[in-house]
Amino acid sequence: MRVLFADGSTVYKKIFINAVTEISNDSIITHASNGGVALDFIKKHDYDIVVLDVEIKEPNVSDLMDEIMKVIPKALVIITASPSRAHSRLCAELLARGAFDIINKPIYDSFEKNINTVKEKMTDAFDVVKEKRLAKANPTVIKKVKEVKPFSPEMILFAVSTGGPQALQHVFSKLSGNISIPILIVQHIPGHFTEILAGNLNQKSKLDIKVAENRERVEPGTVYLAPGNVHMKLDKKNRVYFDDSPPVHGIRPSADVLFESIVDSFTVNRVLVVIMTGMGNDGTKGLSLLKEKRVCYCIAQSENTCVVYGMPRTAVESGFVDKIVDLDDIASEIEGLVG
Repeated sequence: MRVLFADGSTVYKKIFINAVTEISNDSIITHASNGGVALDFIKKHDYDIVVLDVEIKEPNVSDLMDEIMKVIPKALVIITASPSRAHSRLCAELLARGAFDIINKPIYDSFEKNINTVKEKMTDAFDVVKEKRLAKANPTVIKKVKEVKPFSPEMILFAVSTGGPQALQHVFSKLSGNISIPILIVQHIPGHFTEILAGNLNQKSKLDIKVAENRERVEPGTVYLAPGNVHMKLDKKNRVYFDDSPPVHGIRPSADVLFESIVDSFTVNRVLVVIMTGMGNDGTKGLSLLKEKRVCYCIAQSENTCVVYGMPRTAVESGFVDKIVDLDDIASEIEGLVG
């Protein structure tokens, strides 16, 4: 595993190098103290993971992100930042441009606790790289599904996680404003990024995109993004309500929770499900119930266009996916089904 860590702080350099070494002591770790040095390394080496401090300079983090996307687009980019409103907005923009994750810089008194906080996030990145390597050696097993004829859905549900902000932006910038049914999105993202993500998507979409509000009725042609740190459900009157029950699959909001609530809703029968890039298996259990109890058609993002193929892979291997679609074609596929 080849890792580049770009940060001018000697303290955080030590924290990150210790954390990565504890995860994998045979990793090749390179440190850059400024943007110029980082840029030189990026041009010379094919890194698996690049960690960039949001305040890196000469060039800045945005310019470095652009260069990484050109030179080593398969690298997982992790942004580190001290919590602030300005940093939150920039981090949300970097997520939309392809960053894998954001790490809030730990500020605990205990050096060991700081290392453990970083290890938790970096372990996820290592797992994704390993999963991609395994996927090359073990192609996805696609099960045949019972053919569902194209239908006119009453609602569209999205389940998306790692790599989602960029993927959602890609899809919603292409959708027309003529979709006259509600769209609900469960995107696994820290709560303080949700409003920024909704705002960014809304600016680039012809549809009205907002963060869902508790007890509001979902309206045709509006897109509702689940807020962070609560489960989003739908009741029998098609009203959103929030649930602070424990995380499912270690995450909250969970797509499975939303999907299962719609199984209990008698007002929605025909559902289009879109499962996109993300770690884990969230969405597959709820999809199975929708397939059993409702008229449900499911699109999964293709492996070669996902940042992480975990969620789509699980759905595909379960046999509940009707069509596998490249990211570029998801919007047109939705338009075709909605009519």
